[in-house]
Amino acid sequence: SFSMNRDPAVLEQTHQRAARTVAEFLDRGEDVAMLNLGDVSIYAPCSYLAELLRGQGYETVMIAGVPSFCASAARLGVSLTEMNQGLHILPGSADTEAALALPGTKVLMKSGSAIRETVHALERAGLLDRAALVADCGLPTEQVYRDLRKLPESLSYFATIIVQGA
Repeated sequence: SFSMNRDPAVLEQTHQRAARTVAEFLDRGEDVAMLNLGDVSIYAPCSYLAELLRGQGYETVMIAGVPSFCASAARLGVSLTEMNQGLHILPGSADTEAALALPGTKVLMKSGSAIRETVHALERAGLLDRAALVADCGLPTEQVYRDLRKLPESLSYFATIIVQGA
C-alpha cells in the first residue's frame, strides 16, 4: 500500500513499510512480483521499493510495461510525435503554465486532482482544442474525453491529458 501524500516523510515511511513487508517474503525464499499500471519506470512507486530492496542486498528486476500515456494516445488514435517534434511527459503536479509553453506534445499524467486548474491553464494558453483526456486507460472504468469542457466533477487520479504538438 503506497500513500499518495506528497509529504516526503510520509512517503519515506510508506516505502520503508512496504520494503519490510516484501523482505519478509524474500527472506523465506519466496519470489515477489508487483503489478503496476503503465510502465514501472515512469512515475511508479515500485521504483522506490526496488531501490530500497537493492540497498538491502536483494536482487530486483524491472520488466517494461506499456506506458499509460502511450496506451492513452493509442486509445485516442493520435500520434505523440511527428518528425523531430519534442515530447514532454510531466506529472500533474508540474508547473502547468511552464509545461504548456514547451514546444511539441505535452503529456500531463496523474492530473485528476488538479484537473480544473489544468483545464483553465489550457484555455488561457489557447490549447484547449488540442487537448484530450483518458482516465483509467485500459480498465473497466475507462473514460475518454475529447472535449475537456465536458469533464465530470471528479475524475480518477489516473487521468492523462495529451496536448497535441504546438
